[in-house]
Formats: sequence, structure tokens, C-alpha cells
Amino acid sequence: MRKILPYIAVLTFLTVLSCRNDGDEIQDQQETGPILSSDAGTLSKRIDFGNAGVLDMKSSSGGKTVQAGNFPLVLVAEVAPPVYNGKTLRATHVSVEGNYAYVSYNTEGETYLGAIEVLNITNPNAPQLVMQAILPDTDVSSVRYDNGKLYIAGAKDIYASGASSPAFVGSMTLNGGMLTNTLQQTVLNGKVGTDVTSSSSKYYAVSGATGVLAQLNKSSQQIEMSIPLTDLRALGYNNNKIVVLSGTEGVKIYDANGLNLITSFSTSTDVAEAKRTIDFIDGKLLVSEGYNGVGVYNLTSGTKLQTLSLPTQVPGVNASDIVSNAVSVNSGRIFVANGGAGLYVYTTDNNQLKLMGSLDLTGSSNFVMSKGEYIFVATGTGGLKIIKTVAPESGAPNCSGYAVYNGSDWLNVNSGQTLEYSGTKSLQGINVNQTLTWCGALTASQGVNLNSNSTFNMYGQFYQGTQSNPWNSLNINSGALLNLKGNLTTYGHMILNSNANWKIEGNVTIFGNLTINQGSKIEFIGTNSSITIHGTVTKNGTSTITGTFTDVNNKL
Repeated sequence: MRKILPYIAVLTFLTVLSCRNDGDEIQDQQETGPILSSDAGTLSKRIDFGNAGVLDMKSSSGGKTVQAGNFPLVLVAEVAPPVYNGKTLRATHVSVEGNYAYVSYNTEGETYLGAIEVLNITNPNAPQLVMQAILPDTDVSSVRYDNGKLYIAGAKDIYASGASSPAFVGSMTLNGGMLTNTLQQTVLNGKVGTDVTSSSSKYYAVSGATGVLAQLNKSSQQIEMSIPLTDLRALGYNNNKIVVLSGTEGVKIYDANGLNLITSFSTSTDVAEAKRTIDFIDGKLLVSEGYNGVGVYNLTSGTKLQTLSLPTQVPGVNASDIVSNAVSVNSGRIFVANGGAGLYVYTTDNNQLKLMGSLDLTGSSNFVMSKGEYIFVATGTGGLKIIKTVAPESGAPNCSGYAVYNGSDWLNVNSGQTLEYSGTKSLQGINVNQTLTWCGALTASQGVNLNSNSTFNMYGQFYQGTQSNPWNSLNINSGALLNLKGNLTTYGHMILNSNANWKIEGNVTIFGNLTINQGSKIEFIGTNSSITIHGTVTKNGTSTITGTFTDVNNKL
């Protein structure tokens, strides 16, 4: 085996500057450049919406919950990995900045072959794959966006490149957020560059096997300091400190200004040659420790505060496939990629991390990164999952006048009842026989039925159904009214039965089909509403559509 760590990666471009510290050689090498593509139409064919829809989170006990959930999630799309010369690549890392997500790839086995791709996530319901760089003779382990540049760590085939060491780190200047074909690249001691981070004036990298922690100048790309360390897996920047993780030596914390060692402490020894990550929350360091779960440490003292243990006896999953590969923190939530067991979600409770629940995802959850409203999960052969959190948007209606809902995951409104609720919740389904008002954000994974002469006032964000089960439909029955002020996304079949009424002041996305029956009325309020229908529209009899609106796919 020429490659030491199968998950790690590298990048090779037309112009390469290789430099070594303390008198080591400086090389100018011409290498195989990236194979660039910006054909968004072709690239986005790899984006699959077939399983898109509302996700049901298992409870902390592992079973189905009967209470409404507090963390609604939607699977937006799945991105199949790129294939080049018969080789299927695998996602290794994701960095998000603004409307773009940068995804890195490598190839398992002896072949050095990687890629970097750019996802446009401006439309939260329809991400687009807009640019790709295939990198022959190169694996890419990690990417980080910083002030118009993409910092990259990985490994290259020294037999093809002539470099003195496989490990490297580099920076690429982006053009309007897009990849370019020039990378300033610096050779590192070690078999592979495993991770990269940055501060305002410096950037830092670690390399695996007999590797180093290196500090580099952002302008000159020169290595300013280099500290030999073994089996480095990850690093992070936190409060002017550089934190590194070794699979054999544990955690070491350095002053970012001079790489002076502040403290070090042991973690579980991790001999597996696999990707690991670290993250930070409230003065704590979270370390993915493979078969030992996630360790939670006091960042100052190194005291172990808690272990997020691996799940046991997951049905249909071999115990050897359950491993904590990665951890990511976002807005007080902690996401753990637990291999074959899927994605586990934690929150803080009395200064402890408490399990909220888990998601079953196709393939092994090998990497997770969450930023903003998105959660990206790399799942090996299952590709990259793009998951969105559902929450009220800025400028949403004021919901202070409504009681917070804390009831069942099936919301039933009986005849003669008028119920008014607020909050951000996930449900199984909704049955309305009289009047329901919801203000905030809401998901329903199964059917929503507005029975005859009922009213559902939805003020805010509403996601319903799944693409994989279109029969979990959204039904507006005879004389019923769906009054929408906000955004609705439905993944199943939407049916307006005879004499149904639908008022829209906002944006609607229908991934399934729309059936409009005799006497139904759709009224668009205001001048800024839009509707996007991906399926077919069937009109039975005479119906009425009024108001000013944008019909994105010209289906109405």
C-alpha cells in the first residue's frame, strides 16, 4: 500500500509552489492540472430528490416518539459521488460560506484521485452542483474557506509529482466563489495532510503518520513553524489557541501566536486509520474517538467531563460498523456521525450534553458538518446527504399571542374546536375538522387532512410529506380552506377536492403532483407570491385561479 490513510486527500494544480522550512528544498513543479467543469446542468444530474422530505427522528430511547419533536428536519437532497475513469470517489469534508458549500473527495485504495465541488445552496429546496475540479494523482482530505480563499490539505502521488513527501497543504484564490486552476502548494513532512484551519493572519495544517503541525504565512505560503507529531488526525482554532488531535498522543493545545505548548492530555487511543474530527462548545472540546464514542473535555484542564457513548444493538447493523467518525457543533446542537448507526443529535442540558434523538441514513455516516441551516453528512456509498433545519424565517409573523404546542405528534382538531398554537415542531400528521391556526415553523412527515368546511391558518414555514411515499398527501376537502401566509413545501401529492379553497401569500413548492377538482379556488394574495410545481397538474372540471403570482415551472 502506498497510501497510509485511505480517507485522506490532496490537490494538484497547474502552478505549484513547494517549500520546506529550515533550509529544506523549495521546488517549482509542473503537475497535472485540475480538470474543471462548470456545466451545472450535467453536474446537477447527480443530485437526487427521490428520498427528499420530512425526516422522523428516533427518540433518545431509540424508539418512535409519541410527542411532537422540537427539532424538525428535512432531507433536501442526496448528491451521488463523482466517478472518474471508473473510480468512484468519496466525500471527505465540507466547508460552507454564504450560498456555497465546498465538498472535497478522495479515492479509497492505492489510487490517488480526488475532487473539489461547489454546491450552490441559495435555494434551500433545490441545491445545484455548479462547479467541479477533478484532481488526478491527488487526494483531498480537508477544505476550509477563509476570506475568498480555499485552504486545502491532502496527499499526492510522489511518483507522478516528483515531490519529496506525499503530504501537502495549499491555498487557492477563488473567483466569485468559484474554483480556479492555480494553487499555491506547500510540501509537508508526513504521508498525508489531514486537516487545515486558519486565523486572521496565519493558516495551520497537520499531517498524518510521522507528520507535523505547521504554521504558514497566508501571503508567502512559507512554513514559519513546524512541530513534529505522530498520527495527527484533526486540528481546530479556538480563542487564539490551536488544538490538535493525535490518534496516539491525544490532544495538544498551543498558543496560536507562537505555537508554544499550553497543555496536553490523553484521549482514547485510536489505532484505526480513519478520519476523525474535533469541535468546541462552551469551553469544552469534543473529540470523535472511534469505537470509544465522543469524548467531552474541559478545554483548559483536559479533564474528561462526559462520554457520548456509542449506541448498542442497532437492528440490522453490525457492531463493528458503529463508530464515532466525526462531530460538529452548530447553534447549541451537537451532531455525531456514528457510522452504520446513522446521525445522532445532542443538545445542552444542565451543562451536560443530552441525546435528542437519531436519524437513520442510507450508508455509513462517515463525516458530518453543520453550519447555518444545513447539516451535511457524508455516507460512503450513500453519497452526500443535505439536511435542512426548519425554523421561522427572519421577518416571520409575531407568534407571541399563541400558546406553545406541547402535545402529540398527531395533531387532531375535533369538530367544534378552534385551536391556536405556536412554536417550531415536528409532527407525524394533522387532521383538521374545525379550525387550526399555527404560527411558527412546522413539519408533518405523513398526511395532512383538512376535512369538509374546516380551516387551517398556517403562518410561517411548513414542510409536509416525503418523495418516497407520495400517498401521504395534503388534502383540502370540500368547503375547507388552507390559508397560507409564509412558505409551504410539500413532497407528496396535493389534492384540492371539489369546492376546496386555498389562499396563498408567500411561496409554495410542490415536488409531487397537484390535483385540482371541480369548483376549487386558488387565490394569490399580494404581488410577491410564487409557486413551483415539479410534478404534473391535473384539473378536473372548472376551477378558479386568481391574483398576481410567479408560476416558476409554468404548470398552472
